[in-house]
Amino acid sequence: MAKFLKYTTLPLIVAIVIFYLCCLITGDDVPEIDDFFIPFDKFAHFMMYLGLAGSACFSYIFFAKGRVIILRMLFFCILLPILYGGLIELVQHYYFAGRSGDWYDFLADALGAFTAIPFALFFRKLILRKQLKEQI
Repeated sequence: MAKFLKYTTLPLIVAIVIFYLCCLITGDDVPEIDDFFIPFDKFAHFMMYLGLAGSACFSYIFFAKGRVIILRMLFFCILLPILYGGLIELVQHYYFAGRSGDWYDFLADALGAFTAIPFALFFRKLILRKQLKEQI
């Protein structure tokens, strides 16, 4: 159980913050921000899920000391955040008045999660390189 908590504490905190931002804040309380090259809310979704997937990947890689199973990392750190994003869009659409589910929000969530992969692999490379230097 302690190992499970070690891997999941940071991603769980990020997931709770995302749930709060996406579901519990009414649409009227969300500040209006001028769009730049893409709508700002899509950028916000992208960044939230980059943070969620990134924190999950980094936690797993850090506590596994770089010796990760790539398929496990992709499942728990990428696929689960994407499913979580889809679930939140459904919950927003069906259960929260004043909020609506949006396929483009879900797409931004998925793209954010996928974007975490190269950062995670680079972090893994750094961890493994550090361990190799310590062994020499």
